[in-house]
Amino acid sequence: MKHAIICLTSLMLIIFVNGQTKLTTTEKASYNRFLNKGIETYNAGRLNEALEAFKRAEALDPDAWKLNYWMAACHYELNSYYTSENYILNAVRNMPENEEGDAAFYELNGKINHRLDKVDNAITAFKKCAILMGTKMAKSYGISLYIEQCELMIQAKKQGYTSLRKPLSIQLNSLEDEYAPILINDETLFFTARRPETTGETADPDDSKYFEDVYKAKWNPITADFEIDYEFFKNINTAGFDALSYINSNGTYALLTVNTSMTEKTTKGSDLFEILSETPYVWESPTIIKKKGLNTDFFEGSATSTEGAETGDFILFVSDRNSDVSGLDLFMCTRNESSYGEVTVLPKQINSLGNETTPMLSADGKYLFFSSDELPGYGGYDIFYSINENGVWSAPMNLGPEVNSVNHDTHFSYNASTKKAVFASLAEKEGYFSFDLYTVDLAGKEFPFTK
Repeated sequence: MKHAIICLTSLMLIIFVNGQTKLTTTEKASYNRFLNKGIETYNAGRLNEALEAFKRAEALDPDAWKLNYWMAACHYELNSYYTSENYILNAVRNMPENEEGDAAFYELNGKINHRLDKVDNAITAFKKCAILMGTKMAKSYGISLYIEQCELMIQAKKQGYTSLRKPLSIQLNSLEDEYAPILINDETLFFTARRPETTGETADPDDSKYFEDVYKAKWNPITADFEIDYEFFKNINTAGFDALSYINSNGTYALLTVNTSMTEKTTKGSDLFEILSETPYVWESPTIIKKKGLNTDFFEGSATSTEGAETGDFILFVSDRNSDVSGLDLFMCTRNESSYGEVTVLPKQINSLGNETTPMLSADGKYLFFSSDELPGYGGYDIFYSINENGVWSAPMNLGPEVNSVNHDTHFSYNASTKKAVFASLAEKEGYFSFDLYTVDLAGKEFPFTK
């Protein structure tokens, strides 16, 4: 989905000062130079560089409302939503009476309040944005969708829903991102994280976060929490991006996403890899899946598989190969012990014009769980499920506010025997939002897959 902030504000750079601080001619020139540099690097996606430029402008004129807007935009993209809120409030307070924010200003205001679950404030800002944009453009840029998401959450709050989600681990959830949990028998946990101790200790220049590695943790009954086994993945994780997305029931087969294009350059991008082992959980380096039409020059990742499906086994994975029409989509490919079949895209009722990601299949292939940022939800990515009846997928159904939040909820992994699931969600810690691991008990809930 396109963002109106960039499209509506990158047409021209700010060349004058609207702050309340009186600056000398030299200071005004310096302020404008730093502000324009910040806007330029922000629009180029170099957020930390942009933030440094904005800070230098802030040192000269901290009350300038347009600067505060850009600081809010930058901190929003860096997931510092409370700091972003402070800046957007400063922008509102310091805006002269004869001036008014544009559609991008109100979109950002709405998105900040939405992330902070202040949906009443968010919907007011989004509606103002929609008026300034006009109906057609508001729909095109997703503002109408944001309004619908806020309305859905407001309705849920009026009905008095109770969230069932709980943090999976106090020890594992950190200020960094933890996601893609796979829980085995409530005792062994595999997950992916972007931590300083990842292999190669290398950061992605695009977002300044460490490349992701896969981790294994064991339940400690004495501390009543999980503890990381750092040795398990030493020979598997690369200096690039590594993410585990599927393990079969006996631990002899696994699927991963690997991207070493920025480090070892052994892949051209994100590709699907597999691990085959004769001994459960005794794994060696994964190998790339060599199937024409499966791994391409586009992004492929988050593969999941059936295990003993009646109509034949298959895998599902994510790709942006249709990005000229939509965002990330879900694709399917049949598989057996020696080969993969042709790749097909899932139907449009599942693959929206937005992004669908992090699929998980039940072993028999009857249920598909995935996340979408475009299908009707409460905000960000929501978790949905679809039922496979004789090879036909049903319309996706939202798991509801008992599981989903106004922020990103992804990587849902359900255990049919315990009726529990683990997943990842964007959560606040020390004023900063990052992905944490969560669990939810769905026993007694009226879902088809819990019966």
